[in-house]
Amino acid sequence: MAKLSKRLFQIALALLLLLILMILAGYGVLRASLPQLEGEQVLPGLQGQVSIERDAGGMAVLHAEDRIDLARALGYVHGQDRFFQMDLLRRSAAGELSALFGEAALERDKEIRLHRFRHRAQDQLQRLPGEHLRLVEAYAEGVNQGLASLNARPFEYFLLGTNPSPWQPADSLLSLFAMYLDLQYHDGRREFSLSLMKDALPYDLYHFLHPAGSQWDATIDGSDASINPLPQSAWPKRQGDLNAKTSPPMDGEAEDLLPGSNNWAVGGALTPYGSAMLADDMHLGIRVPNIWFKAQFNWQQDGQQHQVTGVTLPGTPLMVVGSNTKLAWGFTNSYGDWSDLIRLQLDESGQQYLTPEGYQSFTLAEEEIAVKDQPAFKHVVRETIWGPVIGEDASGNLLAYRWVAHDPQGANLNLMNLETAKDVYEGAKVGASAGIPAQNLMMADAKGNIGWTIAGPMPVRIGYSGDYISDWSDGSQRWDGYLSEDEYPRIINPEHHRLWTGNSRVVGGEMYDKIGNGGYALGARSKQIRDDLFEKQHFTEQDLLAIQLDDEAIFLTPWRNLLLREVLPRSSHRHKERLTQVLENWSGHASIEDLGYLVVRQFRLQVRDKVYRPLNNAMTDQSQHFNFNAVRNQLEAPLWQLVSERPNHLLPADYDSWNELLENALGRSLSELDKQYGDWRDLTWGEFNKVQIQHPMSRFVPLLGKLTDMPQEPQAGDTFMPRVARGDFGSSQRLVVSPGHEDKAIFHMPSSQSGHPLSPFFGKGHEAWRSGTSQPLLPGPVTHKLQLMPNNS
Repeated sequence: MAKLSKRLFQIALALLLLLILMILAGYGVLRASLPQLEGEQVLPGLQGQVSIERDAGGMAVLHAEDRIDLARALGYVHGQDRFFQMDLLRRSAAGELSALFGEAALERDKEIRLHRFRHRAQDQLQRLPGEHLRLVEAYAEGVNQGLASLNARPFEYFLLGTNPSPWQPADSLLSLFAMYLDLQYHDGRREFSLSLMKDALPYDLYHFLHPAGSQWDATIDGSDASINPLPQSAWPKRQGDLNAKTSPPMDGEAEDLLPGSNNWAVGGALTPYGSAMLADDMHLGIRVPNIWFKAQFNWQQDGQQHQVTGVTLPGTPLMVVGSNTKLAWGFTNSYGDWSDLIRLQLDESGQQYLTPEGYQSFTLAEEEIAVKDQPAFKHVVRETIWGPVIGEDASGNLLAYRWVAHDPQGANLNLMNLETAKDVYEGAKVGASAGIPAQNLMMADAKGNIGWTIAGPMPVRIGYSGDYISDWSDGSQRWDGYLSEDEYPRIINPEHHRLWTGNSRVVGGEMYDKIGNGGYALGARSKQIRDDLFEKQHFTEQDLLAIQLDDEAIFLTPWRNLLLREVLPRSSHRHKERLTQVLENWSGHASIEDLGYLVVRQFRLQVRDKVYRPLNNAMTDQSQHFNFNAVRNQLEAPLWQLVSERPNHLLPADYDSWNELLENALGRSLSELDKQYGDWRDLTWGEFNKVQIQHPMSRFVPLLGKLTDMPQEPQAGDTFMPRVARGDFGSSQRLVVSPGHEDKAIFHMPSSQSGHPLSPFFGKGHEAWRSGTSQPLLPGPVTHKLQLMPNNS
């Protein structure tokens, strides 16, 4: 027995030693892949020396003699610190994720390969002006030099059992295409769903559900668009055996998350400096590390010294958002209409489609998709003169997709010219030439001017609005090129010295007609920002940060009043007294400690889903490709009309009265909270709304998240308010700056500047972002300095 015990002890000790050795080996691999922060490094291709300074937060400050050297050095920094994230970005746009992740990513790759973005990136690369081509070539070389100089490949590739592929110049354009996929629909789902509703619903019901505007509109030109009256028509009845049909999910999303942003500007007349002031926070899904990389560029051009501070997008050599001491700029997603679904008319053979020049054959392109540990998959893409075939309508007709992203105008490096623009007028010109997903470009300059315009290509439509599936076969409906610079919508220096956008409709009239409607957000955020801006006559940076952190629940206040004053008095809920107390004492904010906010929020979501279940049922009976999420923002104003006026003919058939529906929604929302969290009475909004920012691989690799993920701390804010914050979604950065006064500017960034969990910069700044504590835009004292040297031998 003693011998057995000794043997077991020896085995346990050996296993422990093996575990320790494995941990040490893993730690050694991690340390070997840390970026170089100090010393000197020869970088072939440099024309002069470049210094890279870091402060305690990891912000990279680059000093170079020209913009090409700066691009090479930036590539070096990105390649060392962010290569895996860059790799995911280019692969997501190219449809090449299966090469890393195997069959699990194949369906997504097949869907994206329809757009042939790698092919388009290679073509577009040849169209770049010589200076821009040299820039992306230098950047790509710098990325690969940075990657090669690591003592070990980035740790993610060890976990995947593969090696990183070199960065190519075309991959920077793929990074731009990845932003198209993030910010615009790649499959026409909104047009498809609207067309389905228009064709299937009675005229008055459809127009009630598709209003031109709402009570939440807050345009910068003062234009109005009204809601529509209640219809006489009822919900369509489902076809066939109702009991045999399952109720389809409403796309599996209860949240109101929408990739977008806030930005606004106030003129110099309202600031302490005479210089205008800009605020910008871009709302995206947030991962570890953050999508942006904070940097400052210093270089010479045309005999002048330039400096620009802000955030870069690893994968590109550009400053995306920032200030150059003369002009500050920021973006929100425009949600204009930048694509069209085209219904094809086929000949009897089905092999040709009708065009204004007669029938033409499809062009077939074979895409080979590499799949990890499996044979490559051959994927054939059918293309038309307008774009690829991406699916069918509800009647089985083929649909082609016309999209700005497919055209040469869709991707270029002209955005770089904002880095040296001197005022909003020059900035507006840059916006009109920029090859990016169309954005609301907000600008403020040191002269006191403010301006808004669209940045990105804007197609000219002939013969139709673009809201629905169209037919281009006879030439009466078509795109006729793109707007010229002087045709772009813009507003500069309004009399009240204020401009704002928040992904909702920005303007009306002719300017709106040029932009179109690609699925605007409800205007609740924009309206709250506008009202905040008109509450003051003078602004400091702290005042604009306070608006960014505004979590007042103005949008949900009517829902709270409905619940407290009309639903609960009639309710028989066993916790009626507690609910009444919670709602009477709610803070009116999406604050961390508030329970009332959570109750009202979940109640509204349940009401929305119950009221619109008949619509979702009827539309998915027509086509399983109906997408409720793509049209839900426009349904908010009709929803409030329905619960306010409560017409019997639009009451869902599952309920005998609107009171029953509302009480059922309350009960269901609380029982769902109980199911997920225990007793809802012990919850707060902050506990429900914890930070959930993770590394892309931590969900699949046991224990990795303890090393790589951000702390799951409560956070204030939600969706229909300026402070957008929900789990792993929200402000990917916050910037407040007055050009020429960057020393007083404020900057926040969640997650991490570095992608390496052992980096001294890992997670720095995240807590300030979560708590809203002011942090400077400009770099702090230098803690590390790396000198890049040209190879003069």
